[in-house]
Amino acid sequence: MTQADAAPETLKGDVVSLWGLISQSISGTAPTCDVVAFMTAGAAFALVALPLSYLWAFALMFIEMNTIYHLSKHRASAGGYYAYVAAGLGARPALLTGFMVVFYQLLSVAAIPVYVGGVFLPGLAKSMGYPLPAWFWLVSILFFIGVPWILSISGIRPSIRVVAVTSFVEVAFLVVASLIIIAKSAPLHPWAPFSIPTDGFKGVAMGMIFAITSFIGIGSHTPLGEEVRGPRTQRGRLIGKAALLSLTLVGAALVLSAYALTVGWGPADMASFAQADAPGVTVFLRYLGPVGGVALVILAINSAMADSLALLNSSSRVLYAIGRDALISERFAQVSHTQAPQRSISVITGLTILVAVLAVVIFGASNGFNVLTTAVLFGLVTAHTLMNVSLMRLARADHEGTSTRLLYHYLLPVIATALFWWVLYESIVPLTYPLDWSLAAWLGFALLVLLYVLRVHGRIHPDHRHHLGTVRHPQ
Repeated sequence: MTQADAAPETLKGDVVSLWGLISQSISGTAPTCDVVAFMTAGAAFALVALPLSYLWAFALMFIEMNTIYHLSKHRASAGGYYAYVAAGLGARPALLTGFMVVFYQLLSVAAIPVYVGGVFLPGLAKSMGYPLPAWFWLVSILFFIGVPWILSISGIRPSIRVVAVTSFVEVAFLVVASLIIIAKSAPLHPWAPFSIPTDGFKGVAMGMIFAITSFIGIGSHTPLGEEVRGPRTQRGRLIGKAALLSLTLVGAALVLSAYALTVGWGPADMASFAQADAPGVTVFLRYLGPVGGVALVILAINSAMADSLALLNSSSRVLYAIGRDALISERFAQVSHTQAPQRSISVITGLTILVAVLAVVIFGASNGFNVLTTAVLFGLVTAHTLMNVSLMRLARADHEGTSTRLLYHYLLPVIATALFWWVLYESIVPLTYPLDWSLAAWLGFALLVLLYVLRVHGRIHPDHRHHLGTVRHPQ
């Protein structure tokens, strides 16, 4: 076998541009799918305050982007968050973070087709007089996970090409459509959806579960650090810029969309919004006609596939990085002829399909989606908490003034962490069925990971414990 015929050993470098990173990040949030899925679920709790839940979630994630921006400046790798936490906290917290990222991104990929195929499309078809068969949810799971799997194992270049076009079309459509709906509905009390409810913060916090998880994929571009186009020393800065730009675009689109759906449906009647069949489509049909309604459905279906693709790309590279560090089977670090971590992608895909099927069988489509989404939030908060602590530990590494370090390396991470855990507390206390299963799934997974971390920690050389997830270039 010649050298040219030999299988590649690394991910394909110098491929993903800044706009490719932004599109990967946007696709990971699935903005149009959020409008038809997460907003419908969140409205059941937040009611008229749905836009407030999304505005607060946007603000919280913007504060959290400070952490990604600063941690990514000096470290761009396939490890993503796993590598960032290793830099500040070492091997044990890094491994917990890496597995938590895989956990919550896997559950997120499972949750979207459960809702689209088990709730949204059946509800839409029923409202049109064409009921779908009871087993349609299984077709949805196989389709919305299977097609992204094929694209993901084909390599990062075709994946980025797919999401680069669709992500910006989604954002532009949602912004323009929302502005038209708001203008046509002409609400009498335009600021009412942003007012604090008289019955307290509980509903807003519950709505924020779905609002925050709408932003879950914002950091999904960070594991593409080794595939970024440009000098190695500048790749981290591109990742940070992409995080801020993508969050700004998605945040504006989602807050506007939440407001448009609320005023378009009727603020006083939001209790019926979450109970309706495809209420987002109803609002778009009412104000934008058949073209708007059909466009929303088509983009939502595309959004579901793009989301799965982006999160499969992200989570598989984290697993690849852990395998490269020989902390799980090194087979996960093998790449195919397309220079994609095919084994990692395929294993995560198989587990995702299994989790999605079990969620529907045990809880039903609607409750299964809620359980998966809440468990996603637990995993996300865990990973981001460890990242925030890592940033604090690395404060001295950034040669900035004292006041700047206090703001960016201490105050903002503390605020973000406190707000994350406040939302979790408000949303699950007191524990009720079926969301108590979300807590159980998270605790069970965290315990297994901690036991595994204790088992493998000794095999990590002390000089490598703060460099996990990275390619160690010779000096």
